[in-house]
This record gives sequence, C-alpha cells and structure tokens, in this order.
Amino acid sequence: MEIKDVLYEAISRYGEKRLFSDIVQGDSQDAINSIMNDCHQNIEKINIPESERYGSLAEALLHYLLTVALIPSQRKTSHKSVGIDIVIPDIRTLELSPQDALVISFPKTGDNEAIKSSVNEIKKIQSNPKNIWVILEKNVPIDAKVYTLRDGMTFANIINDLITFSSDKKQSKLKIFKI
Repeated sequence: MEIKDVLYEAISRYGEKRLFSDIVQGDSQDAINSIMNDCHQNIEKINIPESERYGSLAEALLHYLLTVALIPSQRKTSHKSVGIDIVIPDIRTLELSPQDALVISFPKTGDNEAIKSSVNEIKKIQSNPKNIWVILEKNVPIDAKVYTLRDGMTFANIINDLITFSSDKKQSKLKIFKI
C-alpha cells in the first residue's frame, strides 16, 4: 500500500463534504489532525524512513487541500535552479513580488544539516524567511516558519495560516479561493 492510498482512505472515512465544510467554517485544524491520526497506524507499515513517510503524507494531504480549497499553487517546479515543492500562488509572483509568494518545502529528512542547506537554497529565490514554510517531522531551529508533524502537530494550522497570509495580498490570484 502506498502513502497516497492510505491518505485517500482516511479522507474517504472522514468525508470529503465534511472536510470541505470544516475548511469553510475555519475548522481545518481538527480535520487535518483527524486525517493525519487516521493515517498514522497504516503508514507505519510502509518500509521507508520515518521522516520520509510523514513528509510524504503531509505533502500529499496539502496538495489535496490546496485543490479542494482552490488555492492557486504550483507544485514540483524549480526557479533559478532551486527545486520547489510548492509555491503559492506561482513562480511569476515569486519572481516579481516575493513578499506576496510562499515557498513550502518538505525536506523529508531527519538530517538537520540537510534541512538547513535546503532552506539556504530556497533563500536564493525567497529572501523573506517568513515566506518560507518548512514541514518537518520534528522541530528544527531554522530561519523559516516550521510546521511539525509530530512535536505538537503544528501542521494542522497550515490551511488557516494560508488563508490568513493570502487575505491581505493585493494579487488577485490569491483571492480566488473556493472557500
């Protein structure tokens, strides 16, 4: 069984309509916590390193949530030879108006030096560390906003934070949320 299969089964059990309703009502934290907790037991059986398992699960869930909420994003791209997991809303905004763009990274490693190196690469294209969001299994002190998947599960706040981030942006692309 693959991680995405585990995720989609958990989403199905939670209910897609319920998930959408929770996001609209600002209850995305509870929904994300519930789905992630539902997945934990089944992803433990997948034979890949723990940080990769949890990072892949979080990335797949975030891709799904961005799609459901119609939050504009580009995924698995690069800019100036820097690999990007997710950029919101797009590369063009990142290039022309970096203060209006987020770069979200899923390093999928427990190696602190590799994580710091990854963030330093991203800083070449996004100079504002507040607009670099890194999703990690456990908290690592880096010059970026960190969402954890274990220590306190702050990842559950990400959709609410994305909505807050984009609500005051001038870019019209950030205002076409379904929610």
